[in-house]
Amino acid sequence: MRALPLLALLFPALLAGAGLARAQGAEPAIEILNWGLTRARDVGTEAAPDTPTGYNRLVDGPVDVVRADKITACLGTSFGVMYAAFNVPDFQVVPIMIVVRHPVIHTPDGRSMQRSSWPDGAIRQQRYAGWVFEKSYELVSGVWTFSLQDTHGREFATRSFDVTAGSCPIS
Repeated sequence: MRALPLLALLFPALLAGAGLARAQGAEPAIEILNWGLTRARDVGTEAAPDTPTGYNRLVDGPVDVVRADKITACLGTSFGVMYAAFNVPDFQVVPIMIVVRHPVIHTPDGRSMQRSSWPDGAIRQQRYAGWVFEKSYELVSGVWTFSLQDTHGREFATRSFDVTAGSCPIS
C-alpha cells in the first residue's frame, strides 16, 4: 500500500470563506468535504511503518475526485478523502492521524494488518488522504474506512467505502 497523504491544497478562497463562517474561538473541527476515486501527481515518498508497504506517496494538488462509495480494487486504483480544518486561524496546522481500517492484508513479510495509519496535519485549505492499490496482496474486498483522528484517537470525521477485488480489466 502506498497511501496518498497530504500536500493537495485546493480551493483556498472557497475554504477560507467557509472557515470564517464557522464559530470563532470554537474547538478545531476537521470535516471530509469530498471522497471517492482519485488521481494526483506524485512528488515523492515518506516512511510509514504502520502501512503494508512501509511508505506513503506524497502528492501535490490538485487532486481530481470522482465521487464514489463503491471502489473496484485493481492495481493502480486510487481512492480517498479530501478534508479541511475549520475553527482554526489561517496557517495553523492541526496534528491528526489518518487511520484506515480495512479487511485483513497479509504482507509478504508475514504481517497481518487490519489497520494502517500515518500522521498528517489539517489546515483551512483542502488536503488529501488516500490509498492506491500497488501490490496484489492489497487487493482485498470489504469495507475500508478512513478515519481522521486527533493525536489522542478522538475521531473528527469518517468515510467508508465498499471495496470489491477481482473484476479488473486487462491492461
